[in-house]
Amino acid sequence: MPAVPFRNILGEIVKHFLTFASAMSIAFANIAFAQSTTKMPNQPPGPCQKVADACRSAGFIKGDWKKGDGLWRDCVDPIMQGKTTVPGGTKPLPAVDAGLVSACRAKHPKYGSGKVGS
Repeated sequence: MPAVPFRNILGEIVKHFLTFASAMSIAFANIAFAQSTTKMPNQPPGPCQKVADACRSAGFIKGDWKKGDGLWRDCVDPIMQGKTTVPGGTKPLPAVDAGLVSACRAKHPKYGSGKVGS
């Protein structure tokens, strides 16, 4: 009969260890996911980011395409597609260096290939 208490103690130790290991795994996963979301979605680094930044600096706003000053439809996509005017656009496109656009295309060929105009 002395083995029964030892089994109970061993079972409790294993149970607490597994609980601790699970909690630590969740904590590390949360840290890893929190760090990976600091980069803006749909924003490849480098020259493509600079094109989007030029549009933001010119006053284009993400999600405002119905008003004619949307970041993607009214600025980034037309610039990447080589357009100079945007149907329905309310702001002029910012001046972006052609070398920057071609560097972005070389690095991310599909970047800026969406619909143009509001």
